[in-house]
Amino acid sequence: MKQETLNLILLLTPLAIGGIIAAMNSESVNNTTEKAEAWTRKTQNYTSQKDGWFSRYLVNPVLWMIVKFSDWTDSFTHRGLKNGTRVAATLYLIAAVSYLLIALFLFMVALAIGALVLYIVFKVLINSNENVRSGYETGKSVFQNTSQRQDVADMVGIRGQKIYSGTNWFNEELQGRVDEDGNLYSGTNWFSEEKIGRIDEEGTIYKGTNFLNEEKVGRIDVDGNIHKGTNWFNEEKTGRIDEDGNIHRGTNWFNEEKAGRISN
Repeated sequence: MKQETLNLILLLTPLAIGGIIAAMNSESVNNTTEKAEAWTRKTQNYTSQKDGWFSRYLVNPVLWMIVKFSDWTDSFTHRGLKNGTRVAATLYLIAAVSYLLIALFLFMVALAIGALVLYIVFKVLINSNENVRSGYETGKSVFQNTSQRQDVADMVGIRGQKIYSGTNWFNEELQGRVDEDGNLYSGTNWFSEEKIGRIDEEGTIYKGTNFLNEEKVGRIDVDGNIHKGTNWFNEEKTGRIDEDGNIHRGTNWFNEEKAGRISN
């Protein structure tokens, strides 16, 4: 069967069903359709009072149109014609709404896939072309507020691990790394990275490029809690690294949020 023929059959099916109901004018069929109409009116009245977006913007408008069309057909004197017209119109309305929902869903899927492809291409381009990467880093540094840039104590990790910022795999980016000796580097690769501090064997975090200019800025305790401060009296907890390597920002379990992760 050709697609055009199938489409024509689907298009005429509601009209045929309505015509059959009108021609039969059966007492049982009419009673069934009128019970369905009464249920539709009751349900529409109920959903019109609900605040949920699904009820307000999808279910209620559809039921409202069915009720209004039923009000219009109340003037039909032929009971079978009245109910057949209602059934045909309702089926066409449901088909139209279903088509729009499917089209909207496919559009959103295509939009999401397009955004994902652009993101992957952008990431691959940055990671594969040093000139593009340099321009990206330069532009980001221009528009980034200096006061909002990560402090040394905000981008710590475990020895031999890379440090990523971001809440998930789609928006995360490499921030730096900690080598096996505890030296802390910022940068996306070996060419752009620079040493900004170190973490000693006891978890103390130092800021500076060498032993002559470094200063203590925080520590990581044995439980993975990150503290900022120069000593026990002025330090405060600013985050933690969990067992899965996720980096959380916050002073406790209630206000913390994921800010990145560490990985080999």
